[in-house]
Amino acid sequence: MEIVTGKAGVPHVSSADDGRRIAGEVGTGSYVLQTGGKLAPSLVDANTVRIATGDMIVQGRHIGVTAPEDVKVASGSQGKKRMDYICVHYTRDVSGSSPTLVETVEWKVLRGTPGSSAVAPSVPKGSILDGDADVTVPICSVTFDGLTTGQPKLLIPKLTPLADLVDSVSQNEYPKVICGSVVRNASGFNAVMVFGPEHFKEIAGRAFDNSKDCISVINADGNASGAVVTGVIYNPNTKHIDAHLSGTAGAIRLNYIITLGA
Repeated sequence: MEIVTGKAGVPHVSSADDGRRIAGEVGTGSYVLQTGGKLAPSLVDANTVRIATGDMIVQGRHIGVTAPEDVKVASGSQGKKRMDYICVHYTRDVSGSSPTLVETVEWKVLRGTPGSSAVAPSVPKGSILDGDADVTVPICSVTFDGLTTGQPKLLIPKLTPLADLVDSVSQNEYPKVICGSVVRNASGFNAVMVFGPEHFKEIAGRAFDNSKDCISVINADGNASGAVVTGVIYNPNTKHIDAHLSGTAGAIRLNYIITLGA
């Protein structure tokens, strides 16, 4: 057992430590982050693919492209189809008796075999997370139809930022049920306002929507008042939500259930 994010008195945090943490947080695969040009590939000419700026997580390693980079691909073949992969080629120096263990990345093209259909090239097996020192990870593909080069396509998904995930959850939290209680004075009246528009919005987080929201109300203290809630009505002109009572009452406790529709 080792404490990674604690003081050990000597340098002890490695890229492998950080890589495992990142992989545990975002996933063990490869992902494009929502930065820069999001690594969008484009065709410059028949033999050049340009990778836009951005960042990616590749098996726990953070890789950045701070300026657009061009990758060369071989020409297509007359009457043949082909698919190439543009890959991140990761290496770690493990050569000799005293390896540096320095890690590097570069673009590498895996060229497919020309034929009657565009078949994806085979990818060498390897995993950075498993400690392999030579790993090739496809990032985008390019297809060729004869001498025509197709538009390159990203192969790895774009990672949704946490802020957007939080917004998505908050926007999709409906239907939602809210329960509570209010005390109102119904002296001399057989109806009483349960909510005004501002009070409702304060409790529910939004205005009442009479196309999908619903409210139930009961007299929660029959000993204080014998009045029965006979119904609840929403007035679209005043935007008040009123409870109608079987008779007049003084102070009355009204318990409510608000159901906010999706």
